[in-house]
Amino acid sequence: MCKAARGLGSASVTWWRTALGCGFLAAAVLAPALATAAPDTLQVEGALTSTGGSPAADGKYSVKFSLYDAASGGATLWSEGPTEVAISGGRFAAVLGATSKIDPAKLPAGGAWLGVQVGSDPELERKALHASVFALRAAWANGVACSGCIGSDHIANGSVAAAKLGFNYAGSSTKGGPAVDVDCTACVSVAELKFDGDLDLGGSSIKAANGTFTGDVVAKTVTATSFLGDGSKLTGIKTPAGSCKVAGEVVKGINADGTLLCAQAMDPSGLPKDGIDEISNGLLFNQFKDVIAAKTKNAPIPDNTGAEGISDIDFPDIGVAQSLAITVQVANTDLSSLALVLLPPDDKKVGYTVCDPCGVKDAKAYKVTFPTDAKFQAGDLAQWIGKNPKGIWNLKAKDTSYCVKQAPGNDALCDLTTKTDGVIADWSIAIQTLSTKKVGVGGNLVLGTDTAPCDTFAKGAIRYSTALSAIQVCDGSKWWPEVIGDAKETAGTSCKAIKDRAPGVKSGTYWVDPDGAGSGAPYQVYCDQETGGGGWTLVVKVKGNDPALNRSNTAQWRNKTPFNGQDCKTVKDENALCESYDKVPFTDVMIRSLNKSWRNLAWGHRDQFQSMWTVVQAGTRIMTKNRLFGAVENLDYNGENRYHRECAANQYGFFTADWSQNHGGIVGHNMVAGHAGGVLGSSTFDWEAWDGTVYYGYQNFLKTRCLTDFAVGSCYGNCDAGNNAKSINAHWWGNGNSSTHDWNSHGVFVR
Repeated sequence: MCKAARGLGSASVTWWRTALGCGFLAAAVLAPALATAAPDTLQVEGALTSTGGSPAADGKYSVKFSLYDAASGGATLWSEGPTEVAISGGRFAAVLGATSKIDPAKLPAGGAWLGVQVGSDPELERKALHASVFALRAAWANGVACSGCIGSDHIANGSVAAAKLGFNYAGSSTKGGPAVDVDCTACVSVAELKFDGDLDLGGSSIKAANGTFTGDVVAKTVTATSFLGDGSKLTGIKTPAGSCKVAGEVVKGINADGTLLCAQAMDPSGLPKDGIDEISNGLLFNQFKDVIAAKTKNAPIPDNTGAEGISDIDFPDIGVAQSLAITVQVANTDLSSLALVLLPPDDKKVGYTVCDPCGVKDAKAYKVTFPTDAKFQAGDLAQWIGKNPKGIWNLKAKDTSYCVKQAPGNDALCDLTTKTDGVIADWSIAIQTLSTKKVGVGGNLVLGTDTAPCDTFAKGAIRYSTALSAIQVCDGSKWWPEVIGDAKETAGTSCKAIKDRAPGVKSGTYWVDPDGAGSGAPYQVYCDQETGGGGWTLVVKVKGNDPALNRSNTAQWRNKTPFNGQDCKTVKDENALCESYDKVPFTDVMIRSLNKSWRNLAWGHRDQFQSMWTVVQAGTRIMTKNRLFGAVENLDYNGENRYHRECAANQYGFFTADWSQNHGGIVGHNMVAGHAGGVLGSSTFDWEAWDGTVYYGYQNFLKTRCLTDFAVGSCYGNCDAGNNAKSINAHWWGNGNSSTHDWNSHGVFVR
């Protein structure tokens, strides 16, 4: 057994058995404290004995020290060595942490165990360290830097002085009393505030995002970007009065002295010169790209004569250049001996050297756009940016070697007779301008249909004419092109002439003057400008179910006698022989209901006739198959449809007849009248061939019957009385006119 030894001082005593067969006494003590810092080492003293109990031999021993968090096993908190420890008289002393620092943070609050290994012997039994070792942890706690590791139970009441606080605070001289020496931001809750008097900030201001006041606000000056509400409760505010003194100005604001700040309603100086597209939403623009080419193409180039080939461009005054490009196309037998010079309007001596030479030996074609493809050999077009390039530009070409006509490719270029070598084929100037002369429209320009008169004040104004279906311009005295027929002074020669001039005109009353500058005076007449393309002039009105204008009446049809009170300016339901009856030339004829314009029949003749009256007066039968539109069955009648269908063989024209009976002729002309012959209409015009075997129906004569004779200025048979005497009549073969005398009023129109 090892002999016991006593510990020194207050240190604990522990025993180990070593390979020497002895134990050693160990004591842990603090290293000497320093005035400026807590110790960070541990001192251990002990005695080493042999197995027999006698002190170990003097000398140096290899010893390793370790600290653990448990008596056995556990984690190693720290180790040091092996290190040499001197033994004298069986005693030793060692400083732990001298070479390998002990981290106080790793020392557990519950205690630590010291392990010692001498030489290669196994580590001796661990022994617990007591108060001495915890001085290290206490020293570490002196510089504690943690959150939530010290609770209120660890701090004694009144133990922390104000000087030891490292943050802003508000304190009171008494518990729960008012705070004094407040020096912090956002450290006081609004709920803790209660003012018991006026808040005097001296010269300082209150700054806040919003403010709510339930009482009066008294201030010397109130500055705000806007007021909510109508301001009706504001008092003491001086508002400026009056208006801007300069015409065209509006109030922009209020000056500091209370006077009005005025400005132009739209200050032109504030707009860029090309800003018209911005303010018009892109609908208008004054930037244009134009290309002006030389008027003379293929200007010849003299063949080494010392003279120059010249081609000119007279550039118009279209505005200030924003960009400029020159395209040149030249042909020559040898571009290596050709030079081109461009002379702008302001320089007729030096100009720009386009190229010199313009190509390699025997090259013949030259086409370049400057400055896109290349730059001038001398000079820069950029100097024209911001200027108006109007004026004469000259392109000169000078050839300095004779052409050889026999050389390949030279025959067409080398002309020995005219002594020329190639041509300035073409050249042009492309410019983007900020125009001061015109404005472009990016969309559709919609003009109003202004009805204001054209006078000197409206000169240059434009409008859209619905009558013309075209734009009109005021020349200072009249709108041009003018609508004819709307006044006596602008009378047209016919309704068709008016329609041709103004395709958009509507049906109604117009002034016509068929002989133009002749002796005849202008007069008013009704024009149908919509049926069948329009252009129809009313010449006769024939009342339905009335005998006044039947074929026995020569006073009106032949003698042109008008009816009392007749009105040819409208389609009033009446009998009338209009002024146009003997004045308006025509080729086409239309019979149309006076009240229902879509009920009509129209045909066209190959020849033009002087007037309706001249045809009636001549008494010559005229017929055609050229039906334009409509049909007899489409006209205005009151009877059954099946009795108003005309025969397929019918023709159209003047002096109708369907068989050989005379019945007194037609309007004084001794001619065959047939069953219901009259002045004009639809008929078989087959009075001579009728023998009872000719069938005019679509199928069998006995089953499918039709109108063989229909006319205006007609009657039936001998026109004796009643239905037979009516001016509009027809013959249904096999049924007479029993169902075909029921026509309503119609007008006769020509064009």
